[in-house]
Amino acid sequence: MDFILVVLIFVLACMFVVFKKYQERPVKETDVPIKRQSKTILVDHKKEEYLATENERKLCFALQKALTDKYMIHSQVPLISLAKPVDYRHNSKSWAKRVDFVITDTATKIVAVIELDDSTHNQKKRVERDNYVNYALKGHHPLVRMNTEKFYMPEKIAALLESEAGIKNQFLLEQNT
Repeated sequence: MDFILVVLIFVLACMFVVFKKYQERPVKETDVPIKRQSKTILVDHKKEEYLATENERKLCFALQKALTDKYMIHSQVPLISLAKPVDYRHNSKSWAKRVDFVITDTATKIVAVIELDDSTHNQKKRVERDNYVNYALKGHHPLVRMNTEKFYMPEKIAALLESEAGIKNQFLLEQNT
């Protein structure tokens, strides 16, 4: 029994010495706390040059020409910023979905949502996603769906936004003056 007590005291003393030495060692800038290190997984990232695809950028330029300075264009907006599920437990279904463009007034009141539909929107998962977005926005914000084109005519886009979302545009104002 005495032998076990001596061994136990020796082990505790060793643990105390090691603990004291660990506490006294200087902290380096590169040190990460053990708790955070075990929970955080670091992964490599690559830089993206643009928020939008080439087709989306072309449409954005046409939108800029079609709209007056009373409106702002936002790109890659999370769906949950436009309409939240009534039951917060369903937030995850809207959280990761983004819409291509949102048109707001200068006070950021939402005026219209624009989705640019390319050939991928015919795939089953994209159709399901589009149906979800359509349903989420229905009755809340005008949703304007446009097919991709090689060139976007600002006049044509202005007319579409006028008819589907009631947005007054540059071209109507020029005609009335």
